[in-house]
Order: sequence, then structure tokens, then C-alpha cells
Amino acid sequence: MFSPVWLTEEVRPIIISMTDIPAPSVPPDDEKRHLLCQMAIEFPLQEIIEAAVKAGWEETEVLTAIIEVADNLVLAHGSNAELDALLRALKRNLE
Repeated sequence: MFSPVWLTEEVRPIIISMTDIPAPSVPPDDEKRHLLCQMAIEFPLQEIIEAAVKAGWEETEVLTAIIEVADNLVLAHGSNAELDALLRALKRNLE
């Protein structure tokens, strides 16, 4: 079972100055939106990577950690969406 590292070891937070991420400039159905989102988060993500490396983490482990955290967030988002759909269906059945 997954055990967050902060439950087993001391991890000090890395403080970085986060740049503002621009709002989308195109509607949700625009084919360029995904690429524009990538461009919007690239610089702040690079700042996180640089701060983590400066704190002593190896760049490859930082990149791997980012991928794993993103994957976990996607899985959690999917689970939350499924739970919301089930709760809506249950509510409709109870009405």
C-alpha cells in the first residue's frame, strides 16, 4: 500500500516563488487549448524542478516524482468523477 513519505520521514518543504499562470485564451473546444495549457505551466514547473534540485534532489528523481504525482492526481480525479456520478444516480433514485 502507498505510504506518503511525509508519514515515514522528515521532509522539509521547498519554498519557491510561483509565477502567475495565464488564463486560457481560447474556448474549451479549441484544438490548441491543450498545447497552450502545457506552455502556461511549463515555466512554473521548471521553477519547481530547479528548486528541488537546488534543495538536493536529483533531477531524474524529481521528474519521476512529478510524473507519479500527476498520475495519482489523474487517478484520484477519475475516482472522484465516478463517485460524483454514483451519488447523483443514488440521489435521483431516492427522489
